[in-house]
Amino acid sequence: MISVIINVYNGEKYIKRCIDSVLAQSFKDFELLVVDDGSTDMTARIIDEYACLKNVKTFHTPNKGIGGSRSYALAQVSGEYIISLDSDDWVENNWLEELYSKMVSQNADMVVCEYYEDYNGQQKEIKIAEYDEIDSFVRDLMHGRTWAVLWNKLIKTEIVKKHGLTIPNLSYWEDIPFIVSYLLYCDKVAYVHKSLYHYRKTNVESLTSIENYKISFNLCRVEAVKIIETNLGKTRKRHIFAKDLLWLKFWIKNEFVIHVVSKERILLWRNSFPEVNKDWKLLTGKFSFKYWALQHGWDWYLLVNGKYWQLRHKLKALLMNGK
Repeated sequence: MISVIINVYNGEKYIKRCIDSVLAQSFKDFELLVVDDGSTDMTARIIDEYACLKNVKTFHTPNKGIGGSRSYALAQVSGEYIISLDSDDWVENNWLEELYSKMVSQNADMVVCEYYEDYNGQQKEIKIAEYDEIDSFVRDLMHGRTWAVLWNKLIKTEIVKKHGLTIPNLSYWEDIPFIVSYLLYCDKVAYVHKSLYHYRKTNVESLTSIENYKISFNLCRVEAVKIIETNLGKTRKRHIFAKDLLWLKFWIKNEFVIHVVSKERILLWRNSFPEVNKDWKLLTGKFSFKYWALQHGWDWYLLVNGKYWQLRHKLKALLMNGK
C-alpha cells in the first residue's frame, strides 16, 4: 500500500481538485492522509467531506508550519511506500501506478518522475536527469543543480523508520535535508520519464523582496545544512561530500551579505558556520574585498556598498516602471 500525504493550509481554492485527482488513480491500493494545518478558511469543511471514504483519513492540527505539518503526517502513515503532494497541485490518474510499477520492477529505494510546471495559464514539461550514482544525485541536490521536492518521489517507509528520518520543523527548505538524508541510505534510484505531476508555480518574488523574509528563509537554510551534516556523519560519508558541504555552507553564508544593508546581516554572516569564514579564497579562486572587509570588521564599507546596491535596484525598478 502507498501512503499519499497532502498537507494544506488555507487551501480552499485548490484542495478539492488535488484530492479528486488522487482519488481518480488507476492504482487503488493507497491511503490518503490529508492534514489541515490550522486553516482559517473553508479548508477544514472541504476535506471533511471526504472523511467518510474508506481510504481517506483527515487530520486537523494547530498551525505547525509546513515542516511541522509534514512531520506530523509522516508519523501517521501505515503504507509500505510514501509520497506527498502539495495542496494546490494535481496529478495524472496513472501517477501512482507508474511510480509503483517502477519501484517494484527495479527493486528501487526511490522512484522519481517528471512533471509539468503550470504558470499563468501556460504549461511547461520539466524533464529530469538520470543519475548512474546516488552520490552524484546527492551532490547535485547540495549544489542546487536539481530540485529537492517530495512530490515527484516515491520512497520506502522502511528506510524512513529504520533510520529515524523525519521532516524538520522549518518554514522553508524542509524538503532538502530529508531527501538528501534519505538518499544516503539508498542503494538504487529509478526514474519514470513521464510527466505525471502538475506543479502550480506561483510568483514569490514579492515575498523575497521583504528583508525579514529573506533573513528567516536563510536561517532555515542554515538549520537544514546542520541536519545534512549530522546525517553525513551518521552514515560515515562526510569525507565523500566534504568539499560540497564546504561550498554549501559558504553559499548560504553569502546569501546574508550579497548586498549588505544591515549590521544584523553582517553578524549573521560571521556567526553562521564560522569554521568556513577564512575559506572564501579557496572557494572563489580570487581576492574579494567584500570578504576581506567581513573578516577584518570594516562594517562601514559593507553598509555603504549595500546602500549603493539598494539605490541601484530602486533606480532600475523606477526606470522599468516608466517604460
